[in-house]
Amino acid sequence: MAIEPQPQCDVDINSDALWQSPLGAHVLDIEKRVLGPLIRRFHGDSVLWAGEHAESALSLKRCMVRHAVRLQQLDSVPDAEFPTLTSRLEALPFKSSSLDAVLLHHALESVQDPRVALRETTRVLAPGGRMVICGFNPISFVGLRRIYARYFTDSLSGHRLVNPLRLFDWLTLLGLEIQGAPLYCGNALPWTRLSQRIDLPRLATERLCSREHDRRHIPFGGILIVEAVKQAGAMKPQWRSKKENRRLAPVAYPRVASWQRIKS
Repeated sequence: MAIEPQPQCDVDINSDALWQSPLGAHVLDIEKRVLGPLIRRFHGDSVLWAGEHAESALSLKRCMVRHAVRLQQLDSVPDAEFPTLTSRLEALPFKSSSLDAVLLHHALESVQDPRVALRETTRVLAPGGRMVICGFNPISFVGLRRIYARYFTDSLSGHRLVNPLRLFDWLTLLGLEIQGAPLYCGNALPWTRLSQRIDLPRLATERLCSREHDRRHIPFGGILIVEAVKQAGAMKPQWRSKKENRRLAPVAYPRVASWQRIKS
């Protein structure tokens, strides 16, 4: 399958600056704990991981899928520690319904059109396959920092956050059913960073972090994690009309008169 080059984003995305910053390290630590149980639910023959942080793809070794592939951008450096595929998320070189699971780790935030990327990812996902989407929540303190990053140099510069309501609508239109309630992690993220700057009491910081699990369903966390399953297409029964019903073909048989002649 030929891969056509996609238009570049108008803002240069520096993914290394994000994941090497204290914010990125804290986000990866939270996502590692939350994504672990979701990744263990993957099963089948093949799984695809797409994202910016290559080391996070190593978590796929914990799932029951036989073959795991990491998708890397055309302009990124190849990673020898994990099987990689050089392609764009908007044009995947896979057959339709050929993958059993897909994990998008902040992948929709670095593409030109997230709708096209999500449609292409759904195309290659087999019916019954699982898709896990992990990204930043624009309706949070991280979203406020993203507004700041539009005008000043920041680790979030160049990332386009996807509105959760739009994401849920896209998943429904593409035939994916969301499993359970979406998780909003990182509610204590701004408070932990603030405590390191102004030296808040350690006891107060531990209380904020200990309540993180109880507030995962509050839609204001900095990290959004959604799990969806692709539904199989509805099968329509093909009813035959009465005119199409075929009758038995006539079979030749001897006449009664001929039987009487034989008997006589």
